[in-house]
Amino acid sequence: MKKLLIIGIDALDSKIISDLEKDLPTFRKLKEGMQDVIFDGVFPPDSPTSWASIYTGLNPAKHGIVLFTDPLKRVSTMITKDVDNSTIRGKTFWDIASKMGKKVSIMPHLLGYPVWPVNGIMIGRSGVTPDVQAFPEDLSKNVNLSDFKWNLNLFPGRDKKKYVRSARNQILRELDFVTNIIEDYEWDLFFVSFGELDPIQYSFWNYYDKTDPTYPGKNPYEQVIPEFYKLYDKIVQKLISYIDSDTVVIVISDHGIGTRPTKLLNINEFLRRKNLLKAKNKAKDGPSTAIKLKRELLKIVGRYDLGNLAAIFLRNFPKSKEWFIGLEQIDWKSSIAYLTDQSGVKNYPYGGIIIRKENVNGKNYELLRNSIISDLIKIRDPATGAPIFKWICKREDLYSGPYLDRYPDILFELREDYGAGNAIFSGLLGVSLSHNIAPGCHKQHHATLFISSIDNKKIMRKKMNLMDAAPTILDLLGIDWRRFNFDGRSIFEK
Repeated sequence: MKKLLIIGIDALDSKIISDLEKDLPTFRKLKEGMQDVIFDGVFPPDSPTSWASIYTGLNPAKHGIVLFTDPLKRVSTMITKDVDNSTIRGKTFWDIASKMGKKVSIMPHLLGYPVWPVNGIMIGRSGVTPDVQAFPEDLSKNVNLSDFKWNLNLFPGRDKKKYVRSARNQILRELDFVTNIIEDYEWDLFFVSFGELDPIQYSFWNYYDKTDPTYPGKNPYEQVIPEFYKLYDKIVQKLISYIDSDTVVIVISDHGIGTRPTKLLNINEFLRRKNLLKAKNKAKDGPSTAIKLKRELLKIVGRYDLGNLAAIFLRNFPKSKEWFIGLEQIDWKSSIAYLTDQSGVKNYPYGGIIIRKENVNGKNYELLRNSIISDLIKIRDPATGAPIFKWICKREDLYSGPYLDRYPDILFELREDYGAGNAIFSGLLGVSLSHNIAPGCHKQHHATLFISSIDNKKIMRKKMNLMDAAPTILDLLGIDWRRFNFDGRSIFEK
């Protein structure tokens, strides 16, 4: 039976690969056998949520890695501690392969920390500390685990050239680490993923994308993103050079990338006008001093490229994050509905609305949800008359599973130029300040999947989802994936 080499690259966008195809010979060759398969993501297209669906073949309501944050349950995990991977341990494609007797070597850039037992080796790193763990523990006697640690800041700061060098050096250091493992250890399934492309595209998107509203024209950073795609193309080719013709190669990503919205639809203001979100009395006099200060700080961070310093400060002083993302003008005790933190702070085009059932006060919960959905879907762009929402629905209309309650009661996606805002008393429509800090934004579509050397197997569908990855991997390993309760299915089956 064939062996598998799986290379994950966070935020590797299939559309960008098509645009740069002539300069990406390895990706171009891998792409030739994929018949232009569309590889869609899950909701929300956050990296941990998306990779968990790739690992498990399950929708997020079943694997539990869902990071919507209730403003009443501070502090968000993303910057202060690692995402809890306890709900997926023992349930990934490599765990199933291990149990079926396959020897595995596993090095995920996300959700592999802390590590757990496998039939082979597993190396996982923290995203917020320098710690790297290995199974078995004595693996550290043979390899330098510190070469796999995450050293890259979330934002580049003012010295962008230094940041680019740091990202490139980290990738090359990881490559050396991985090639030692691929050569020195026996395996049937080898999986490694790289995470550097995501923050690179977050930070340099407006320098690359000429359609971005803040594209500065010809600039010294316009080739940063293309150069990293070329680098990963070479890395994939390098890893392929270590395998034989009996090994299948898979290149996979978790989501696409695009412009972060520059306009806002202030969902909380909409809810306030519907008398579902209550403001404190003093809020009616306009934005508080604290809110004005936060807005000015955001402008300063964006204007002077201080995002890296701000992120470090918030990580080291979690209470400051509570203050920064806090919405002190809202009377939480009396409010019925409000926007989640995840959407409101980052101004993503996707998000959710939480309904506090204990505050419905006799109103029918379902009638209330239907009413909110019905009213929001009618909102249109004043300039074009086009709908602002792509879609909006109840959470159970999207997914089902034991972790469904980790989703807000109502889920939505806005069109790409609009983000979800959390301000009140500042107009229904507004301007996003987050775009000036991180102009790139995750997109649910344009994830990447390439599979080589599939011989007698035939791709049976032109559209896939991240949840189809795990059963496809097991199918290639000769394991009957139908025995497991996946939400996805192998791409080799209709």
